Amino acid sequence: MSQIKEPLRSVIKEFYQIECYDPQLISRAIITGKGFAYDSELFRTQLREAIDKNLISPEEYEALTDEDFDTQEDLNAWLEEMYSEIPDRTACTRD
Repeated sequence: MSQIKEPLRSVIKEFYQIECYDPQLISRAIITGKGFAYDSELFRTQLREAIDKNLISPEEYEALTDEDFDTQEDLNAWLEEMYSEIPDRTACTRD
């Protein structure tokens, strides 16, 4: 049984598919809220937890995105990069 929670699972499947991955599109969607029908802070929190606890296996990630990673370490390095590219909406809205 998968340990990938919602909305994390849906966001990975929708925005990180290898054929259509665009970090600028994701950032813009999160910042504006247009085209991102998910709670962005919950997504960030779930992604951080998934990285810290190794909750996403390379096989599960490949099933969602068609991107293949040979090891958990390689996948976690990619997930860390993903995390670093996700804007923190709370930081964007502060005065």
